[in-house]
Amino acid sequence: MDFPKADPQRSPPPRRGSFWAAAVLVLALYAVLLVRHVGAVAGGSDSSGYMNHARLLASEHLHVQPRIVPGLPQSSAPPFLYVPLGFKPAYDGNGLVPTYPSGFALFVLLAEPIAGWRHAGDIVIVLHSLAGLIATFALGRMLGLGTRWAALGAAIVAASPLYLFMSLQAMSDVPSLVWTTVAVLASLQSRRESGWALFAGVAMAVDVLLRPTNVLAFVPVAIALGASPRRWIYFVFGGLPGAVFFAAHGMAAYGSFVATGYGDNSYAFLGRYVPETLVHYGRWLPALLTPIVVLNLGLPWLRSEAARTRWVLGTWMVVYAAFFSAYECTHETWWYLRFLLPAAPAMAVGALLVGRSLLARAPAGADPGRSRTVFALVLALIVVNSVAWSRELHALSIGESELRYGLVADWMKKHLPADAVCLTMQTSGALFYYTHFTFIRWDVLDKSNVATIEDAIRSSKRPLYAVLFPFELTDAAVLEKRMPGRWTQVGNVRDLTIWRRDFETVQP
Repeated sequence: MDFPKADPQRSPPPRRGSFWAAAVLVLALYAVLLVRHVGAVAGGSDSSGYMNHARLLASEHLHVQPRIVPGLPQSSAPPFLYVPLGFKPAYDGNGLVPTYPSGFALFVLLAEPIAGWRHAGDIVIVLHSLAGLIATFALGRMLGLGTRWAALGAAIVAASPLYLFMSLQAMSDVPSLVWTTVAVLASLQSRRESGWALFAGVAMAVDVLLRPTNVLAFVPVAIALGASPRRWIYFVFGGLPGAVFFAAHGMAAYGSFVATGYGDNSYAFLGRYVPETLVHYGRWLPALLTPIVVLNLGLPWLRSEAARTRWVLGTWMVVYAAFFSAYECTHETWWYLRFLLPAAPAMAVGALLVGRSLLARAPAGADPGRSRTVFALVLALIVVNSVAWSRELHALSIGESELRYGLVADWMKKHLPADAVCLTMQTSGALFYYTHFTFIRWDVLDKSNVATIEDAIRSSKRPLYAVLFPFELTDAAVLEKRMPGRWTQVGNVRDLTIWRRDFETVQP
């Protein structure tokens, strides 16, 4: 079954030259916005995990030895004492291995010769963000939307506070959106030229390397491919190199061809989370993707569109929404809807297909596909929604916030002795990436082990410092509860504080 092309009588194309010139200008301005605010650095658990993983791949190793306090080897210490965020102890006892998938790290590795380790993440995330908008536009055009309608689909994604938020940090959500959409696009195109199924397989493999749960995209991809044996053969051959790499990486890092760094995470998926998450979807999706997204409720009854179109878009949305509705984190805050970002292009395009159908018999002056004035008005409303919610949610501030990790690492390299031991948790992945300091994690300290660890640091005659975020200092009360003693603040970088432990002199 062929997919529909835009009906020129319903959606007359705008003047091509002026439209594309405007599109290129808008995309360039969007790129400037991203570059101005991006901070895709080694920060918290996810971002430092990806960046450190990239460094390991560059060294052609997946195991790395921890930095230890002399006299206290890893085998004698609490299991995660020396383990930075984004890592875990290796299955075979050979040091540490990365927790997070290899896909984003591979892109960082490719960008490093251009931008260096400090800014490779910026290039990766900004280029993927721009590609996501192009892919969303292409999806709309392929599924029959006119140029203006498809542009509105790209605008819904571009203006989403969630998309902006995830386009400014080293995370795999936006790249997952891109490669999921590319896999679907290539699968759709393969129904006209079967060779495109080869590229669909490549895109699907990249998608799974970015995040194993992106195997969910196999459902709409399979529907788009159809039953042709030739297309499926191409698809399998396209995905084979990625599958081989996935298996080899899993065997080297985790001791199994099918293992990931997440391990058995099934305990985090429970049916009792579903009702609360569905309410969370209803509250936040209209805010993050405009109220237009509600029109997707009419997609199953949209008889003006081909059945395959409805099935591709419908299953694309449903598999992601259903799977993550049972996840323990999804309902906690608005930005955890990032797990649904791979389906955002389907949500935008599906809603606009329904909207176009509702306006099919309306006067031309009420249809953004036929009226430049209405098109501009709808576009303005999308932007206004974005500005209002982005300000309320501080969506553009995350990149600047992430830069703190590199800045505090720079301060520490300048002001702390090279042999210092650092008490930390939140900055552990960043310190592992940016510095050579030994660190210990405060979150594994308790009354049963803190004295032994303190004695080892004393015996090593190495100075002890702490670098703490506000929540670690106040909520966790690290300096009072985890390692109490005489601490003196010696500096700060923005809201992070650095403390020196003054060990009491033992009287003879």
